[in-house]
Amino acid sequence: MAAFGTFALLIALALAAWNLFAGAVALRLIATGQPTAISPERLADTARRAGIGVFVAVTAAAFALIWSVFANDFSLTYIMEHSNRALPGPYKFSALWSGQEGSLLLWAWLLGTYGFVLRLTHKTDVKLYAYAGTILAGIQVFFLSVLCFAAPPFALYNGALPEDGNGLNPLLQYPEMVIHPPM
Repeated sequence: MAAFGTFALLIALALAAWNLFAGAVALRLIATGQPTAISPERLADTARRAGIGVFVAVTAAAFALIWSVFANDFSLTYIMEHSNRALPGPYKFSALWSGQEGSLLLWAWLLGTYGFVLRLTHKTDVKLYAYAGTILAGIQVFFLSVLCFAAPPFALYNGALPEDGNGLNPLLQYPEMVIHPPM
């Protein structure tokens, strides 16, 4: 799952970068009215579709991390540090956002979800939604860059594989922890 999750994050980063670039170029071409070989509307539509792809890819990465938590895959440093075999199911699920890498993945997924809804309802006000989608893509590029290069949630554990993980911080083991960050 580590390779799948890492690949999903890299695909999401590439799609978000294309969304940002193509969206910005399309908006600039629409604003200036310059004649081009490809229509700005078509370029904007590829940016919109890339934004939808970002949602799918980040959802796949979040699913991979949750799957790894429930499968007790302690080969991942994040899982080893924030989960163990005795942790109840709801707390295993909340391990997704109990550490920095998981919290960033949750934020990236929430941004992807907001962007997905925005891009599905784009016909309400095409120009406004194009600007909003391009700005959102810039924020997604930042979060996905951090997830891919500075704080990867799918980093492999160095050393001998432990039999059990460290577990969730005892201060975070209360029912509100399960609902607090997503809310």
